[in-house]
Amino acid sequence: MLRLFTITFVVLGASLICAAAPSAWSVDYSRWADGQAYDKAEGKTDWPTLAWFDPGDAHIREFPAGSGRHWLELGFPAGTFGGGHHGLKFAANLAPRESYTLEYEVYFPPGFEFSQGNTRPYGGGKLPGLSGGSHPSGGHGKPDGMSARPMWRRDTRFSRAPQDYLELYLYWRNQSDKYGDRFFAQTVEAGHAYRVKLRVDLGTPATDGAVRVWIDGILRVERSFRFLGPGQDWKLTQYMHDVFYGGSDATWAPEHDQTLLLGPVRVDARPF
Repeated sequence: MLRLFTITFVVLGASLICAAAPSAWSVDYSRWADGQAYDKAEGKTDWPTLAWFDPGDAHIREFPAGSGRHWLELGFPAGTFGGGHHGLKFAANLAPRESYTLEYEVYFPPGFEFSQGNTRPYGGGKLPGLSGGSHPSGGHGKPDGMSARPMWRRDTRFSRAPQDYLELYLYWRNQSDKYGDRFFAQTVEAGHAYRVKLRVDLGTPATDGAVRVWIDGILRVERSFRFLGPGQDWKLTQYMHDVFYGGSDATWAPEHDQTLLLGPVRVDARPF
């Protein structure tokens, strides 16, 4: 009888957690041991409102060694891109809000391939972001939602010679390209860590919203968008942890095995 009661309580508790998604959250990976695999059980513990989880190649790493700081180390085997068990891809539900701020650190190890072998003139991959409404991504733009994610890139879109940089990658109802709009943020280098902060304000059907990106505390992107169409009232509702190379074909894949590190995550409906 006691066993039946316990099972029933857990199921109801999970439902209550999903119904009461938070508007402020932080994850520092400190509960996990150095070297521990980070799979769905660990993800569910850190992010109880998981909407979905695609197992990848993720472990906990103390970085720098002896610092006591734990990061999430993601692996990308040579030749992998898009879907599949590499990097780490999941989403966690947030309380519906008009605005959210997200902040984390990303470290690109020495020799990191921003594109295939750092020889192709284009390539890159996704980093964590925010989304709302119908959560458009993957070349499927939708009129009733948006998603904003930083990306690491290597190409000549914003320069004559190939450069390694971070950009804002945005899906929204009036995007100019099937695969979203792109906005340059800052050049980056392998062997360095960068603190990324993303702020999304939806606005209203009668007023523009905005997206802002800071790198190491410096405002690098500030753009206005009319995210909500007439009669729309959808909100921001998800933290997107879609981290992978791609792109939709093998030209986006790294030539050699790669890793990157993601530091503690903070998300809050209030500005910070």
